[in-house]
Amino acid sequence: MRCLLFFCLVFASAAQASTDDLNSFFKNVKTLEARFEQVVVDEFGSTLDRSSGVLYLQRPGQFRWNYQSDDPDFPEGQQIYSDGRWITFYDPDLETATQRSLSQALEQVPTLALVQTGKQIEAFFTITDYGLTDDLSWVSLKPKDENAAYQSLLLGFDSSELNTIVLTDGLGNETRLVLSGVKTNSKVSSDVFDFTPGPGVDLIRE
Repeated sequence: MRCLLFFCLVFASAAQASTDDLNSFFKNVKTLEARFEQVVVDEFGSTLDRSSGVLYLQRPGQFRWNYQSDDPDFPEGQQIYSDGRWITFYDPDLETATQRSLSQALEQVPTLALVQTGKQIEAFFTITDYGLTDDLSWVSLKPKDENAAYQSLLLGFDSSELNTIVLTDGLGNETRLVLSGVKTNSKVSSDVFDFTPGPGVDLIRE
């Protein structure tokens, strides 16, 4: 009985730590810059894609994901911008950029959750503590919108620092992003989040 009680107390403590990490992230982290390694696997665990790049986050509502290009003919990979008003998906290879209103994109673009406020997260997501696994404290964000394009967003924290992001889409595919070289609350130029289409780029606004 004592062992069972101890286990329950440890689990409760780990879950509380996960919630504390989440709250600290949304309260104290104003900017974040990091490299990421991304792996996409299907529901059977087979690898579908590997990629890497750099991300920048700034509250409220701003981020940029720069994917590294593997094509020597195209030095830039795909990029995703959010300037707080519009979210832009830019493909240099195809010379196309698609823009969508940020206010209409939260349920469809899970990474937008990372640049919201704590109150917005509670409004749009059901939050579940998963406690400590693989030396990370995990919290699940499940969208309340039944028509969302993904099932859940898992955030893993290492010593209160965001370390891993795991997205499960509507088909059961899992995208795992592991961060490295994380810098928080350093100055990020506003130009980083502004998208300016170059000559010949076809801009589509939805």
